[in-house]
Amino acid sequence: MRKRLRTLSHSERRARSLQICENLGRILSGKNSVALFAPIQSEPDLDLLWELGLLEHHLIFYPHCDGRTLQFRTVSALSDLFPGKFGIREPVAGARPETLDLIVIPGLAFRSDGYRLGRGGGFYDRFLSTLPGYTIKVGVCFAFQLLPEIPHIDHDVKVDDLVYA
Repeated sequence: MRKRLRTLSHSERRARSLQICENLGRILSGKNSVALFAPIQSEPDLDLLWELGLLEHHLIFYPHCDGRTLQFRTVSALSDLFPGKFGIREPVAGARPETLDLIVIPGLAFRSDGYRLGRGGGFYDRFLSTLPGYTIKVGVCFAFQLLPEIPHIDHDVKVDDLVYA
């Protein structure tokens, strides 16, 4: 999967990312507090949500890596993000969420039933296991990242919905 992601052209990534963001926009409707992630080069470009104006009227949070733990903090613009652990952009300040209505989650691969294969650190699984049941967990990926089988173990947390293109 990593090899396939490396072969994704800039134009294909952008086109697929635009479709993913437009579909996410419909899911975001009516949600107040939303957690996103700053994409690495091989992930859907969620920065386009800002460009498309789909984040107005939402309280937006991004993850900050604190040791082996993700802590989400408010972000009012992409300029609030700076390279952090692993070179991934993250907020250095901002309030933590009291509640999260929805969290958007990356993955290396997904199954249609919501199991995801992360990048091996367990950061998201640890965080997702702390969320209350009302927080909607949405995985985002490119269509070729949907696989019929991926390995999973008992502590893996499934996503509630998948958005892909």
